Amino acid sequence: MWSRNCNTSIRVSWADLRSLLLEMGNTIIPLGNAGDEGTSRWMKAAGIAIDEEHYRKVANAKDIDRRTYTSRQHQDYLKPEEVLECEKFRIQDTYGISVTPELVEQDDGGRLIKKIVALEAILAAPLDMVADEQGREFIPPPPVVAERDKSERERLAICTDWSNHSTSWLMRHRLGLRAVLMDLMAGVEIKGDEAMIQVLAEFSKRNASHVKGILNLTIPLDESPVWILGQYLSQLGLSTESRRPLLDGQRVRYYRLNTEDVVFIQNLLEYRQRQRREKEKKRQEEQERNAAYAARMQMQYGINAPSTPPINEDGSNNWEGMDTEPELSDSWWERVKYYAQLVVELVECGVNAVKELLCTLTIDERLGVMLEFEDLDPDKFAQLVTDAPQWTEWMG
Repeated sequence: MWSRNCNTSIRVSWADLRSLLLEMGNTIIPLGNAGDEGTSRWMKAAGIAIDEEHYRKVANAKDIDRRTYTSRQHQDYLKPEEVLECEKFRIQDTYGISVTPELVEQDDGGRLIKKIVALEAILAAPLDMVADEQGREFIPPPPVVAERDKSERERLAICTDWSNHSTSWLMRHRLGLRAVLMDLMAGVEIKGDEAMIQVLAEFSKRNASHVKGILNLTIPLDESPVWILGQYLSQLGLSTESRRPLLDGQRVRYYRLNTEDVVFIQNLLEYRQRQRREKEKKRQEEQERNAAYAARMQMQYGINAPSTPPINEDGSNNWEGMDTEPELSDSWWERVKYYAQLVVELVECGVNAVKELLCTLTIDERLGVMLEFEDLDPDKFAQLVTDAPQWTEWMG
């Protein structure tokens, strides 16, 4: 009895759903168990059209700045056009070039940059061999790989399922992929019977279970070395093209990397390297400014200010664009300057008004505001010091 009632309820629910979909203007196409080839082709074409429209909308979306993008990452709901604007910003920030429908399609929802970041990692020169406390030797990953793991753990402190980029790098390193890639990226052609390709394939087959567990690649034991190499290249955003010249009366197939892929990736890797240099320069400038700030507070007022005020993350894409590391930003100093301007205006309202404002800030912000206040308006700063000689006590 219960089963009959349950089935009846399901049929009624499906009927209600069908009626609702029809009222909304949808067309319902019945499909048999064997499927309808014409309908299948139509559905496939519809899917392609929807994707192409999405690519076009992203490319034509309004440009936004990083502050707007960052703000939206903390919102629970975004309008459809805001989602497109954020997607456009992410892609442009990731690749450093104008966003076109072709680039949106190539990006594949952020999957491409993850592959290229993995390629960048394996192309980086490895460090020297080191030994642990038990005397076991191993090769540590390059700094670009270690920093990605470190930043991910810092950014996702409560997560226990981090990506282990160092392990993936080590597996590719042990496969000998770096030597193969260095040749291929330089334009060298291969036939597939080269020793290093054979060794890579044999190692892959012997360690198929580890390759599957770490790189999520299934290595069939009956596949050719070139096919196996192609799977690794695909994971790194690369593809091959071939030619078959006639040598000694026989056709011999030569493989090389797709030229367009190589040009695109090399430009992207150069862009990422420039971004790192600029970030490092900015970090050093910030450290120098913070040290000068701390020294001035100590010298002028005897206050031990931190030499590294807290820096807020600017919300950079976290789509592997720059190793998922939070970039240094000027947001802390911008906030300090804003409150310092308020203090300049509040001096006319009296000491208590200034004190009430400062009480809403952190200790670091209070110190920064007073330092900036003195630079903005020395006369009003002197007036405040005269009216409230105990102002240094507000800093604690």
